[in-house]
Amino acid sequence: MNTPKTDDFRLERRDDGLAVVFTPTGQTYTFAVTDGGKLSEPTVSPAQTNAGDYADGDIRNTATELARLAVSGSPRT
Repeated sequence: MNTPKTDDFRLERRDDGLAVVFTPTGQTYTFAVTDGGKLSEPTVSPAQTNAGDYADGDIRNTATELARLAVSGSPRT
């Protein structure tokens, strides 16, 4: 299995939150952001192509961490 890299993702600002796109498949993780800077659980769009080399959990975890970093600006402590 391949491990997703940060370069495999694109971040997009949305009206009410943040979208993290896994570019190898086009799968999008959309997070709502509260006024306090908290992220919701993501809404996940289906992949547009097969990413058999990646584990879904690894993709989701990396997308969530990138969204958290984009909102908070600091690594988890």
